[in-house]
Amino acid sequence: MKVAVAQFSPVLGDKQENMKKIVHSLKEAKRQEADIVVFPELSLTGYSIGDQLPTIAETKEGESLKVIGLYCKNLSIHALISFPEKEEGRYYISSALIDENGLVVGIYRKTHLFNTETNYFTRGDSWPVFQTKFGKVGVMICYDLEFPEVARLLRLNGAEIILVNTANMTPYENYQHVYMQSRAMENEVPVVICNRIGKEGDLDFFGHSMAVDGEGKILSKLVSEETIHTIDVQTDGNRDPKLAYTSNMHSSVKNNLTNLI
Repeated sequence: MKVAVAQFSPVLGDKQENMKKIVHSLKEAKRQEADIVVFPELSLTGYSIGDQLPTIAETKEGESLKVIGLYCKNLSIHALISFPEKEEGRYYISSALIDENGLVVGIYRKTHLFNTETNYFTRGDSWPVFQTKFGKVGVMICYDLEFPEVARLLRLNGAEIILVNTANMTPYENYQHVYMQSRAMENEVPVVICNRIGKEGDLDFFGHSMAVDGEGKILSKLVSEETIHTIDVQTDGNRDPKLAYTSNMHSSVKNNLTNLI
């Protein structure tokens, strides 16, 4: 499975300009023969959009996802795009998985909100896994990565790869690096993260998008510059049968977790 990460700096509040970057990324990823493109958290709008939500958020049937879907269909490529979703007066930090036919396979809503995000957004309350022609895909968004239960739930639900949209800022570089390897290793599943770059006020987003295999080995790690990079990720990689973390979990712990799926 060839996964591209589109590491760039979204323009705050400018969906039109960000759509240009998204389309460019899709085209370049296709040129690199990628199967799917992972974008940063809230790549459609920028991160600090709380006060703009009433006018900038969209439903899952909104125009932006339709346009991105058309490009995915024309290019025959998948995309994992993060956007501010609205539904029944509530707002969510969401990610839409769009397939090569331009259809929304599913929506994941961020379940762990960071700092002031709680002032504007509602937590998601489910951890779906999406079936694709490449296998079962689990999704996390930024702060979700720091809670081991999220990746474990996705793995128990059958995820064969976990993709992460994020907008992670300094001074949390080491957190991202350590958690990426930990989540991959403890669940014996590859994890790919796309982080943004650029600044918004006092927030300095550091990039360092990376891919880690199911043994926790770093396959690719970027620096803090705008780029589109494709990496071949094996979802059926070698796993040590003596470890078998998910199958060897205590039944009481596993049952408590699977009851949430």
